[in-house]
Amino acid sequence: MRNIINILKYNFGKYHTGTSKILYLIGFAFLIINTFATFTNIQLLSEVMSLLDIAFIATFLGLNFIGSIIRFIRQISKEKGKLLFTFPIKGYEFLIAKILEFSIIQGAIAIVAYVLSLLSGNSLVDLIKLSSFSIMYGTIVAYVVVIAFIVIVQSYIKNIALSILTIVIGGPIISGIVDKIDKVITNLFPYFYIKIGNFIEIDIIYFVLSLCWIIFLIYLASYHLDKKLDII
Repeated sequence: MRNIINILKYNFGKYHTGTSKILYLIGFAFLIINTFATFTNIQLLSEVMSLLDIAFIATFLGLNFIGSIIRFIRQISKEKGKLLFTFPIKGYEFLIAKILEFSIIQGAIAIVAYVLSLLSGNSLVDLIKLSSFSIMYGTIVAYVVVIAFIVIVQSYIKNIALSILTIVIGGPIISGIVDKIDKVITNLFPYFYIKIGNFIEIDIIYFVLSLCWIIFLIYLASYHLDKKLDII
């Protein structure tokens, strides 16, 4: 646990200060200003500003997702990774720290958007809440899957361009197969679900199966990070 916290401190101190911090603050400021603009008495204008909020949230979370993937690839490269992994850390500690780092940033913007949406009184409030947490959840799951694939593939394919191409092509295929297996297994059982709010309905069995796959993927990536990558 101590190593995970230390990695988090290192990453936030190195990658989320200076210019990055300014960009985050600008993003939060834009979101706050745009939310206050929804207080207008003109209903149509208020709803348009709310839609801009959703578009901004999706853009912010999407760009942070791409930037985080790029940073991850750099950190496990031979140049950056050799220095980082000279410290006595395990592969799973590094992966968990990176997942927590990404989740904290994504969660922060989603929570701010949720809180600010409570101040707005137009008809799109629920849509803003749903969009914020759906995009946050989707990008976090995608991040976990992608970085795990990156570690596994790069332990066999050293060329970065070729490994990325393999992930882009093979990742969706493997994910699609796993998803179909999950659905087949889920259909064998009665439908159990948890309802959150008015829109979100979570299939418990499907969720548990998906979680098991993700845990297995993290374990597999941790193994490869410990045993096969050149940076260790």
